Amino acid sequence: MAHKMGRRWIMVELGDHAKTHVAPRLQKVINGTDKGGVTEATNWRGGGGYRFFRLAPSLLQKDVWGNWVISKDYNAEMLAEAMCKHFNYVYAPSTEAYWMHGQASENAFIYVTTASLTIEQLRAISDEVGEDRSLLICCMAYEAQGESLSNLTLKKIPRVVLDRCEWGQDDYSLKINALPMAEDEPDDIEDTPAPKKSAKAKAADTPDLFGAEEN
Repeated sequence: MAHKMGRRWIMVELGDHAKTHVAPRLQKVINGTDKGGVTEATNWRGGGGYRFFRLAPSLLQKDVWGNWVISKDYNAEMLAEAMCKHFNYVYAPSTEAYWMHGQASENAFIYVTTASLTIEQLRAISDEVGEDRSLLICCMAYEAQGESLSNLTLKKIPRVVLDRCEWGQDDYSLKINALPMAEDEPDDIEDTPAPKKSAKAKAADTPDLFGAEEN
């Protein structure tokens, strides 16, 4: 109905009927052979088109200890493409520079890696990027040591996604009505120092070295 009325629309379907029933019906609407709904009221004669997308699996999943980790269903290319879309970069991996996974402008690039980068690695990447270009690095962790590399911006994966999304849901409970822009999310949050404990309390909190009490 929305298509025949000239409206912009999006449809979300779960199950094989999206291909066996919905897509063929939409093709009839486009061809002008579907006579149901508001065909006569809108004098519909066919036209237009649509794009068919398949929803990818969740980027994150919980491990056996309840920690959020990158889903094993994602390979390196899929993860890089997902991060490019999240930060509004065009996914365009370079065949010449390993750190060019996407591009936002002529001189702004993005690099996605699941590695923890040392300060030596960051310095080497910074030298390759050069002064006239900038690089957003999405990684699992990094060692900055207070050093400023002006052409690099570092982000941890996948915090900006994790903080605002409910992963692992197979129903319609995902809350996406107020997702923030990526640049509004702080890189680090300073925790309020916990009250100091007495020596006695600290000793009580210290676990046994071998995870069990001596007999």
